[in-house]
Amino acid sequence: MQALVEVSQAALPLRLGTVHVTPDGMLGIAAIPSASSQRFVIDDLLFQVSTTPLGDRMRFRIWAEIGWVPYTAQSPQRRRDVLTILRASQHLERACFVLEDGQKILVIGESEAEEHLDVTGVVFETLLFLREVRPYLRILSDYL
Repeated sequence: MQALVEVSQAALPLRLGTVHVTPDGMLGIAAIPSASSQRFVIDDLLFQVSTTPLGDRMRFRIWAEIGWVPYTAQSPQRRRDVLTILRASQHLERACFVLEDGQKILVIGESEAEEHLDVTGVVFETLLFLREVRPYLRILSDYL
């Protein structure tokens, strides 16, 4: 039973070579989890999550494309409001709103864990990010 618990806590995705049979005939997992990438949609936005092993640590990244800043010619007030909302988000700890050169708005989060993240760890990091960023996304959705 312990072997099944270890396998369930392995980093995803489970691929060829991740699970093996030990000399005792028990299930085992590879010592170093491979990088993983997942996608999900929430509030009509496609989020991408990736984990990358860094020795004994793990890098967690999440990001999504939010939309485009309105042009001044389209709506100067909406443009001002969007930029004001983005400036107000500068205090966030886990998330950062970024403007690309073409005025595309991205939201990005990155953190490093001191150990390899299992499924529960990835979900936990994702929820912390979403809890922080979701109020801003809802406000921005009225302007984009």
